[in-house]
Amino acid sequence: MQDRLGAGGDFAAAYVVAHEIAHHIQNELGILGQANQARRQASPAESNAISVRIELQADCYSGIWARAVQQKFGTLERGDLEEALNAAKQIGDDTLQRNAGQRVQPHTFTHGTSEQRQRWFATGYQTGDMRACDTFSARQL
Repeated sequence: MQDRLGAGGDFAAAYVVAHEIAHHIQNELGILGQANQARRQASPAESNAISVRIELQADCYSGIWARAVQQKFGTLERGDLEEALNAAKQIGDDTLQRNAGQRVQPHTFTHGTSEQRQRWFATGYQTGDMRACDTFSARQL
């Protein structure tokens, strides 16, 4: 992640793993099934927009995990949250497109902008509440 994306650090990697585990949680809660059903019936642009909501919710859930780790074990070190936020920034669709020398095309996004990914991780971390991660009801992502 450091070499290809500029997102180094152990907590950057932990954020990515937590994000992927969050998808499992979404699956267990039935969120992924509902979202994927909606995606099958949607236009390509609408399907991408649903994907963004899935991904941002996973970012939010990973923030909840980070908060729980800190509260239970107190093991977050100085700079850990910044590593996670930097990783979220580096894997935002807009940043990935820019870094690939492409024009930023929001209708093609499937994971959200760098700012959105950082903000939803921070929301999870700050609130520790899964209800705050309801990206499907959010008016603004």
